[in-house]
Amino acid sequence: MGVAIKVSDYLKSLGVQYDLVPHAHSQSALQSAVSAGVPARQTAKAVVLEDHEGRRILAVVPAANRVLLHKLGEQLGRQLHLIPESRLKNAFDDCELGAVPAVGDPYQVQAVYDDQLGEEGDVYLEAGDHENLIRIDREAFMALMANHEHGRFSVVRGIDYGQTRRAWDWQ
Repeated sequence: MGVAIKVSDYLKSLGVQYDLVPHAHSQSALQSAVSAGVPARQTAKAVVLEDHEGRRILAVVPAANRVLLHKLGEQLGRQLHLIPESRLKNAFDDCELGAVPAVGDPYQVQAVYDDQLGEEGDVYLEAGDHENLIRIDREAFMALMANHEHGRFSVVRGIDYGQTRRAWDWQ
């Protein structure tokens, strides 16, 4: 499939230069990062949340992280909960299920990003399928997020670092 049409059109309209990084089929942003051989801390994962009034928000965090719902909710002044992927098909209709790109504007969804992503060089985004990442430079990522809120609202998942730490390059 490649890049989702709405994302491709959006990036082109802003003049954002990007590269496509192919990888083996994956089921998550973290698996995509590992498969593509790119750092998980530089791979943006999109987590779609909803508040008590049904307003959606796209939380953008490093692929190895989990969103601290309470902390983000306090920052935004609303209670948030995760939306099941099965409810996202219509909203992200040009994407494969579970491959939501980490940009909200093409889908008219408010985004909020974790500051950890703005501290890196290149940033990798899901392309809308399970076999490609979009690589953009830090400046382009910051430009895409310029009109969105940000903060520190995620932490690295509590997993066994063992042998996988080097592959995911979390440092």
